[in-house]
Amino acid sequence: MGQIGAPGLEAPSFLPMHDVRWFAPNAFCALPVPRLRDAGLRIAIDGDAPARLTFLSDATSLREAFSYAARHRSSLIMNLWDVQPWQVTGGRPDHVLSVGGRLMVWPRLTKAYPGRRRYYSRVRYVARRARAVWAPSCNSQNDIRRWFGVQSERVPFCFDSDRFNRAAGWRKPAGPPVVLSVSRLVPHKNHAAVIRAVALLSAKPLVRIVGKGPEAAHLQSLASQLGVDLQLDEGWLTDEQIVEAYRTASVLVCPSRFEGLGVTPLQGVAIGMPTVASDIPTHREFVMGQAALVPLDDDAAMAAAIDVALRSEGTVQPGPTHAVPELTIEACAARFLPRLEELLRGAG
Repeated sequence: MGQIGAPGLEAPSFLPMHDVRWFAPNAFCALPVPRLRDAGLRIAIDGDAPARLTFLSDATSLREAFSYAARHRSSLIMNLWDVQPWQVTGGRPDHVLSVGGRLMVWPRLTKAYPGRRRYYSRVRYVARRARAVWAPSCNSQNDIRRWFGVQSERVPFCFDSDRFNRAAGWRKPAGPPVVLSVSRLVPHKNHAAVIRAVALLSAKPLVRIVGKGPEAAHLQSLASQLGVDLQLDEGWLTDEQIVEAYRTASVLVCPSRFEGLGVTPLQGVAIGMPTVASDIPTHREFVMGQAALVPLDDDAAMAAAIDVALRSEGTVQPGPTHAVPELTIEACAARFLPRLEELLRGAG
């Protein structure tokens, strides 16, 4: 497949030239940028000045990044978090064509992807033409190869280690226990498993769920049916409020059925709080031995793990400042820097 952009082409001398134009839909996806700038890379996160490399940090910015890369003849590097198997299993992509840097999609009449068909069709098209594709985990790397036929490199991203670390000051709350779950309110995040598990405990703690999505009404109804006290913060909190939610909870539960990286349990173990997570490949890859992993759909096992966590002494054990040093912002920037520098050398 051809690559987006044309290595070696230079912008007119009267235009400023960045090393990297970084496309990120939010502050989280740009976490390594300040460290990379400190290391000497000229990185722009907005504007249309040309850059030698275009870095797509999240596929939600795909069309904007693709258009920029085509317009400036800039090599595109794609950080592809995951391919959700239930969205593509049993189907094929719609027909995609690039016209002047604009991605055009013609729907397939039969055997299309079962979900998010236009989105994943575009992602596949761009991934097959990118200069390089990075995956945050072995699981994502395998899925990208399986579903898109694209070879990617495992280059883990990071969590917000500036905010989530042992210095965040977690201690077991003195008041009534709180079981916390944080992520989007969608089926594969599996929040209902937390409610079902807590319903099995003799002394039911408060369940606090922080997130936004279509599952809100279902979760509220399920909690009411099972007699579980649920605090549903339906919406996104500020960074400070999120950290405070972790600090004031007794145990963090991450019951997801699928993750590309799995940031929530990383943040829990990073501040030293008891963390229970589903036994899925990504959680095994990054938090095994630091979080209690329980099988999917085993409510009794999850209830038992939560009960053990609630009965723990609740003090942070002595140890390094960062419990997951591989995934700090500094470690991420240290991984990204030589790879970006190598790609820049190839871009002329």
